[in-house]
Formats: sequence, C-alpha cells, structure tokens
Amino acid sequence: MNASEYDLVVVGSGPAGQKGAIAAAKARKRVAVIDWPAMIGGVSVHTGTIPSKTMREAIFQLTGFAVKTLGGNGFRNHGDISVRDVSSRVSTIVARETELIRDQLTRNTIAIIKAVRCF
Repeated sequence: MNASEYDLVVVGSGPAGQKGAIAAAKARKRVAVIDWPAMIGGVSVHTGTIPSKTMREAIFQLTGFAVKTLGGNGFRNHGDISVRDVSSRVSTIVARETELIRDQLTRNTIAIIKAVRCF
C-alpha cells in the first residue's frame, strides 16, 4: 500500500499514537503507524515509565524487600543482586511490552511502516 491508500497515518507508536491509531481502525479507517522498529511503543516503553518502574520492582523482588511485612517479619534476602540481574528483568519486560503493542496494532489491521532517517 502507498501513502494515498491510508485514511490516517500516525507518526510514532507511543501511548497517544497507539490509541489514536486503534480508535481510527475501530472506526473502519485504513491506518498506518510510522515508527523506528526498535521504538515500537515509544519512549514510555523503552526509556521512560516502563523501564524505570520495572527496575524499581525488580530490585524489590530480587532483594526480597517486596515480601517484607508491616511488622518487619518475613523479610527474605535473596543474596546479592547484580546490575545484570536487574538489566535482564528490565529487558524482558520491555521486549514483552513491545511485542504486546505490535500485536495490538496488527490485530487491529494497522500497518507498521519502518521510519527512515531523511536528514
């Protein structure tokens, strides 16, 4: 399909672009999203909210802090954690979120067009 065959072309697949594209697709419009292949989901998924919250939660889970009770009982230390442990957890979640968004766009028959650097 070329550009004239779409009713809407969305630049970026971040939260706003994703929701706009899906809303248009549900209204039976022909929609395409243009984004960098490595950035499906936008900054929120790759460098913003998702990685920062995942890092925080991974540290809680890996240190056992997440199971600490109000009275102080139940704290379990899982030993030393490494940057690699946390990084691995973050990478897994970011990959999962990226795939979820890609599947959601595809399921709604939204074309994903690879962005090309033109400057």
